[in-house]
Amino acid sequence: MNNQHSEAPLAQKAHKRAFKSGFVALAGRPNAGKSTLLNAMVGTKIAIVSPRPQTTRFNIHGAIHRRDGQAVLVDTPGLFLRAGSRLVDVVNQRLSEAVEDIDLVVHVVDPTRPTGPEEKAVERIVERVPRAKILVINKADLPDRPFLQEYYSHASAYDAAFEISALTGKGVPALVDEIFSRLPPGEPIFPEYQVTDQSNEQWVAELIREKVFLHTSQEVPYTTTVEVEQIADRPARRPGSPPVLYVKANIVTLSDRYKPMLIGTGGSRLRQIGEAARRELEVAMNRKVFLDLQVKVDKHWMERFA
Repeated sequence: MNNQHSEAPLAQKAHKRAFKSGFVALAGRPNAGKSTLLNAMVGTKIAIVSPRPQTTRFNIHGAIHRRDGQAVLVDTPGLFLRAGSRLVDVVNQRLSEAVEDIDLVVHVVDPTRPTGPEEKAVERIVERVPRAKILVINKADLPDRPFLQEYYSHASAYDAAFEISALTGKGVPALVDEIFSRLPPGEPIFPEYQVTDQSNEQWVAELIREKVFLHTSQEVPYTTTVEVEQIADRPARRPGSPPVLYVKANIVTLSDRYKPMLIGTGGSRLRQIGEAARRELEVAMNRKVFLDLQVKVDKHWMERFA
């Protein structure tokens, strides 16, 4: 009896010591698939996804919860080589900061494009990190990846290399296992019910911005943003029905010449953006949403970006 009682606490302590946690930076050039991979590993949509380059502006955190540990993923912005605006400078700074205080770097590359100046710049940032590094060659779902061997030739500079499809999930579970195997012992960073540290306002604004990019041409610039003014419950029209979530948001652009492009003929483009955003919000929140969406011009909005 005494032996049984004495062994139980020791087993509990051993289990506690086995728990791992840490921060994992997802680095790569624009459109390599970092945000899609983040969403796939976390299991829900946290980061917005768009075929437009440089969609991610913030260091977005998403947590993978497992019995043996917790990995907090940091989706970093794609690196801009051009400079000259506050937006570009801040985004580049966020990428550099994200890989400084982390436990592991996952470098995501796109084998449908050759290595170029942007990729080389990301490689230089990753090389400076004195932590384990995993090379992730994305887009395994595509039949034509002409530069696959070019990226594999760099694999010796990394501690491990994986070929995956962030879009279909191919290879993602094995990558997650590798990440957890390399995390240090530690306590949970997020509560087990929390998968991101984004505020509701930031998440909603980013989701609307995703729809802006998906429903507009390249003529609408990357510098377009979305600002949420209000999120509140409002009584439903039908008695006894749950309250409607009211969201008031503005699509903000730098110049008057972009406003007609965002609104469209008779407001058609703005309705497309609003309807797409509202539908996704309703699915995510499992409730009715009223989205009050406007287009505004503010030549100084980037001065508030920090």
